[in-house]
Amino acid sequence: MEKKKITIKELAKILGISVSTVSKSLNDSYEISEKTKLKVQKAAKKYNYKPNRLAVNLKSGKTKNIGVIIPNILNTFFTRVLYGIERIAASEDYNIITCFSRESYQKEVANIELLSNGSVDGLIVAIAEESQIKDDFEHFKEAKADGIPMVMFDRVTDAVHCDKVVVDDFNNAFNTTKHLINLNCKRIALVSTIDLLSVGKLRTEGHKKAIENAFNKYDEKLVIKSNVDNVLQETISLLNNEKIDGIFAIDEDASLAAIKAVKIKGYQIPNDISIIGYANEKIAENLTPTLTTVNQHGITIGKTAAKLLIDRLKNEKNEVVTKIIETNIDQRSSTKKLKTLF
Repeated sequence: MEKKKITIKELAKILGISVSTVSKSLNDSYEISEKTKLKVQKAAKKYNYKPNRLAVNLKSGKTKNIGVIIPNILNTFFTRVLYGIERIAASEDYNIITCFSRESYQKEVANIELLSNGSVDGLIVAIAEESQIKDDFEHFKEAKADGIPMVMFDRVTDAVHCDKVVVDDFNNAFNTTKHLINLNCKRIALVSTIDLLSVGKLRTEGHKKAIENAFNKYDEKLVIKSNVDNVLQETISLLNNEKIDGIFAIDEDASLAAIKAVKIKGYQIPNDISIIGYANEKIAENLTPTLTTVNQHGITIGKTAAKLLIDRLKNEKNEVVTKIIETNIDQRSSTKKLKTLF
């Protein structure tokens, strides 16, 4: 049978001490002796006393909750970011309340309204695809105006003045394309299902710059900007019509489609076509062949975002900062070995 919970007043009466002494003992106050603290803590455990967190939060004016809004839980990058956020939040005695925008502007607005009603102390968000397409970020600005600290990650906007955690998408795409060029790839296709997102545009521009630097021209026929439903067929069509020796797939769906399309066409990876894409470690290592990937360090992004927000909650006077997380290439079987990386 579950033990009945007792109140702090009942615990104080059992111990024959004041409510204030019990409270201070449980909060490890320097005003209370170690002997009394130990006595109170043992009694609290014995009689199943649990502090009323709501009452504590109301008294302190803090909820100890962090709101997290991510666009897509099926995207393993966001899952890893969420894991990183939770690790730091838990270590600082914060809970996280997670909402999913499902790439919808209206859903994102509703999430912001829900979390801005006093249920969280601050927000960590990645902007939904529809919001970026609409170029409408008023809901974030309103939350900021209401005094809610905010950290944006991955998908961010300069229109909102807040802390941000990003990777340098332009330069990591530039360097990834350069890596393929150093493998002697001369006809490098780009495959994307995220062209409507800021990160997709930056990766595409980085790729283009690397191609132009190496070959003094850029062939738009080697660029696929598609959606999840059509990307496989469009990649197969590209292979039917163009000679390709390298593919840079700039998101997870594009990466999986690229490998499948090359196999369907009967090409050997990496002897005929080298492929670099985006996917988490478990997916990349369980593909055949294993996929060389750009490692965005999603867990590190999540940890960094959580640290930034908690620091902001502790000291609101801190200057707004943007943290840039370095990426690297995890080389696997879908590319030939290169002794010296760029």
